Amino acid sequence: MRSTASSGGRNMADDEITRTFAEFDGDEDGYITAAEFKLAMNARREEVSGDDLDSIFKHTDDDEDGRINLAEFAEAWNA
Repeated sequence: MRSTASSGGRNMADDEITRTFAEFDGDEDGYITAAEFKLAMNARREEVSGDDLDSIFKHTDDDEDGRINLAEFAEAWNA
């Protein structure tokens, strides 16, 4: 269960989302590419098939730019 206790104007869930996003954003450009997503999942010892990756990006990449930004990531996280 995610904590929603407030910490300095931000809640802990927001901090967790930001930290997790940073783990996936390998080049720290503010976006997660499919390659970065796959690498991060592999680092967590979880394999993602090409079909799964396509589905994740189809449902998460709202602006359809081929990347997931923090807002899209947070929306998917909280869904």
